[in-house]
Amino acid sequence: MILCLVLLSVGLGYAVVQSGGMVHGDWNISLLVIGMGGVVYLSRPSFAHAPSSKALSRWALLMPCYVALQLVPLPLFFLRILSPARAWVLDALPNITNPVRFAAISISSEDTFVHLFRIIAYTVTFLVIRDITSRNRKHRQWLPVVPLILIAAGEAGLALGQNAQGIEVQGTYANRNHLAGLLEMVTPLCLAGGFALCASALRHRTLQVRRLLQGCTVVGLGLIMFVALMSSLSKMGFAAGLAGVFVMAMLTVATRLRAWRKWLVLACIAALFLFVFVFLPPDELVDRFAGVLSAQQPAAEGRGPIARDTLHLIAAYPLLGCGLGTYGTAFLKYQTSIVDFAFTYAHNDYLQLASELGVLGVLLLGAVLAPVAVSAFRAAGQSEPQTCYLGLGVAGAFTAIGLHSLADFNLYIPANALLLAWILGIAAGISGDAKPPDTARGRSGPWRFEIGFAILLVLYAPARIVFEKLYRSDSRIEAAFCRFDICDTDEVVAAQTLDHAGRLADVPTAELLVALRRDPNSPDRWCDVGESWLRSEQIARARFCFSKAAELGPNIPTVRMRVSDFYYRIHDLADALRQRSRVLKATETYDSLIFDWYGEKKIPVKDVLMNGLPEDRRAFQAYLHYLINGGRLPDAMTAWQTVSSHKYADDRVAGEYVHMLYDARMYEPAARAWADFLGPRRNGYLESNWIFNGDFESEPSTSVFDWRIDQRDDVEVTRDASVAHTGAHSLRIRFSGQGNLNYNETSQTAFVTPGTYLFEAFIRTEGVTTNEGVGFHILDPEASKGTDIITENFTGSNDWHKVERVVSVPSRARLLQIRIVRKPSLKFDNRINGTAWIDSVRVTPLHSAP
Repeated sequence: MILCLVLLSVGLGYAVVQSGGMVHGDWNISLLVIGMGGVVYLSRPSFAHAPSSKALSRWALLMPCYVALQLVPLPLFFLRILSPARAWVLDALPNITNPVRFAAISISSEDTFVHLFRIIAYTVTFLVIRDITSRNRKHRQWLPVVPLILIAAGEAGLALGQNAQGIEVQGTYANRNHLAGLLEMVTPLCLAGGFALCASALRHRTLQVRRLLQGCTVVGLGLIMFVALMSSLSKMGFAAGLAGVFVMAMLTVATRLRAWRKWLVLACIAALFLFVFVFLPPDELVDRFAGVLSAQQPAAEGRGPIARDTLHLIAAYPLLGCGLGTYGTAFLKYQTSIVDFAFTYAHNDYLQLASELGVLGVLLLGAVLAPVAVSAFRAAGQSEPQTCYLGLGVAGAFTAIGLHSLADFNLYIPANALLLAWILGIAAGISGDAKPPDTARGRSGPWRFEIGFAILLVLYAPARIVFEKLYRSDSRIEAAFCRFDICDTDEVVAAQTLDHAGRLADVPTAELLVALRRDPNSPDRWCDVGESWLRSEQIARARFCFSKAAELGPNIPTVRMRVSDFYYRIHDLADALRQRSRVLKATETYDSLIFDWYGEKKIPVKDVLMNGLPEDRRAFQAYLHYLINGGRLPDAMTAWQTVSSHKYADDRVAGEYVHMLYDARMYEPAARAWADFLGPRRNGYLESNWIFNGDFESEPSTSVFDWRIDQRDDVEVTRDASVAHTGAHSLRIRFSGQGNLNYNETSQTAFVTPGTYLFEAFIRTEGVTTNEGVGFHILDPEASKGTDIITENFTGSNDWHKVERVVSVPSRARLLQIRIVRKPSLKFDNRINGTAWIDSVRVTPLHSAP
């Protein structure tokens, strides 16, 4: 028993420290050790099940069998009944290769085969730990918990060390949420074990100090784990861990108190945990919770849309699923949200399992998990103290991982799934139904299904290790291994893509067809074959392949761009542009890449505007912005006409375009474009008033023909809604009295033509000190000897006063700049203080120059 427990602990611990077992090579070592531990234990003649647990064991053994069923080749006509979506894809293969007569339910047998042996490892661990737990009583019943506490304590210590160093807290995992998954499951067991030791010491006739100290130490380890859980800054991890401890406390009260006392204490516990949830987390974790509620954050951090899309995948494969481990490929056809990312996981274990296993698989899984969970919660109410505490710990662990699985994929992290199987075994073993070893015989010897699965692990793991290390990229040897579903199609195709000199090489069509038959739901496989057919000028076959790829990945940007490249190469420019247009509709991530492609292929802007952009404001604005940044003035002018006519422009884009024309010294087109964009908001601009927003009724925009206000520390400039000459607003300039200022940071540049203009504005002052007050400077910013008028300045306190000047604009002048100024004073008392308001600024043409 001890040797087996050591081997299983080594297998689990190795998976934990090797990034949770996510690297196949490391996980295969864990599989081998777990298989050896299973063979050692299950081959013992004394291994047996209690009569009441035989049914549970059979259900548990059916789970690997069900996954294996997904790998069994079935006649295609039968597959059309069981999984029409799977058959629909296979029916397309005869158009380019030999027809498929038999196929598995799984859309990718090599992926499901890998997950099959994960399930076998979990099942063997569950059965062994269940038997070890059921054979022990009282304190020895906690024996299987000890390795979990030691592993989690090591991860917690590493996590706290990472936190002290100021680096991301994730332990040996690749993700903070998966570290949290480990800690949240073990923390309740650790706390329950510590309390069990303390209670045992206190119940004894003479106080057992040593056991009490042991209990306090174990409780301390549990608290350290919880602190490490908080330090990971995993939002759902913290909530799930707290929920696990909360359920432990609630079960303790609910099973020990009666009547009004129970409800009073339950209410107090709920209030306490709510207080802890609100006030205990560190500021960084609080900020992460706040980020979830921000308006900029997609629903449930993007998990909501992905969950909705996953429901469509479930509907497509309702009965038997698409195959365990195949979510990443199957989901591509139904992914409509956050298409920038390839989702290998649904970030919701329940939805992903439903999509991969189907209704029958989920029911089978429920038949295993439901009675185990029930037995754990029942054990929490038993009178035997050790069983009770163990039941509380297991119930807390189930609650934590059950809640966390709503928003993450911990059950697809081998180490965490193995840990859950371990805890499930403990829960199944504490029911108290197992017979003593000497009466638990009567089975058919050591060669039974359980040991058969353990032997499979021992045989599979070395073969997989050899394959991963030596032969995964050798197509000939890989094909031999693949007869036993030990495959790596991606690695083989990638290895053949490069020649001996490291240059891109063409993979033979026959090899690509083999890869496609293995994974026909992958749109990239269809694209690979299509490109191969295109190179051999078999256009019809290539067209079919790319159309099928578009059906299997209708919203995937990389797929659409490969389809676009195909259409471009067969000189179908309109379809090539429409494919990239769909990418621009779905996401902004590929904007620059697609616009660069348009430029590299020298595609006319008019064609881009007609077919290469979706009917979408964002895409048109992004393309215009791209042209402006690239300095492509003629193309930008063409694009602006479409953007403007479709009402796609906003202040930012219009301001950028007008600035581009202004920088090119095309002042009149710039001003006219700004006026046309304003529409009803122009308020007489370039009709009766050559100053825009002269009454300050709108916030200054980024346009060169709007007010420019450069803020400085000693002057506050802002719109004022409490004081106005006309309308509802004016511009307020408040001097702080800190210095003798030379102020000219507020101005507007106007386009004009030669002629005579009337400048007028209204100014109001309050407590403006010094002999130099606030006035206006009217000048030609392009000519140092052109128009240059300085109006009177205002000091003290004055009601609204009209400032008026006639301005002559000479020939060749095209700009007029109005500045609000204050010149430095030459007096001793020269620090300016006070407030001035400006409103109703106008430049009106009197007559034009001949």
